[in-house]
Amino acid sequence: MRKPILTLLCFLLCSITAALAADTVLTWPPDGKDAILRFTIGKLRQVNSSSGQSDLLGEALAENLSTKTISSASFYLYLLDKNGKRVGEGYLEVSNLAGGQRVKVPVSVHAMGSYASMELQPQHLPSDEPMKVKMSVKSSPPGATIKVDSQVSGITPQILPMTPGKHALELSKEGYATASSPVDVAANTPLGAVEIDLTPLTQDTVVLRDGTTLVGDVTALTATYVSVTVKGKPTTLNRARVARIVLGQRKRSNATRRPGK
Repeated sequence: MRKPILTLLCFLLCSITAALAADTVLTWPPDGKDAILRFTIGKLRQVNSSSGQSDLLGEALAENLSTKTISSASFYLYLLDKNGKRVGEGYLEVSNLAGGQRVKVPVSVHAMGSYASMELQPQHLPSDEPMKVKMSVKSSPPGATIKVDSQVSGITPQILPMTPGKHALELSKEGYATASSPVDVAANTPLGAVEIDLTPLTQDTVVLRDGTTLVGDVTALTATYVSVTVKGKPTTLNRARVARIVLGQRKRSNATRRPGK
């Protein structure tokens, strides 16, 4: 009679050991229907323990079950006891995971008791939006206003996140001709760079208080008026109408003098 009991105990012990050592497989969505991600989490090992709390480390195999690249996705990993109560919390994250690709990711969990199961809760889910690429935009001289696809995006030098594809880049700075350039951003690149030399304007720019801009040659400047020639036509403006004047950069000659020089 003792032999069957010992055999049964040995079988139960082996079953428990196998269950504890077995990998945990979690999918997202959790019901497995049309799942796009699968995590196979190996046995977690205890690396630190104090006052009933412990830190566990392990490794998970992340699999992209879809055909699209997952730019980024992150999840909370919860440890649950046999009653479904949360007794631990960790974190899982993947990035730039191509369709069908597998990659090993580290698992770190802080636990406050023994656990019987695990579950995922999303922090950031993948979307159809491609991962943005960091693009360094510089100008010579610096301080130019950046427009990307007609939207103001900062002042040079600047590092901008840009979606893969073709964009229209424009740089503008007072005293310089506006520069524009097409930019083709490649996907999955660590960092791109664009540097543009701005060409100094050879004509003067007069900006009025109502927003009007006149480009020509300033021929006279006093406390009461400004004279400017635009396309060969001389114009005299009341100084009170003028917000600012940006003088162009011309080659100096003995025959040419700028106002006030």
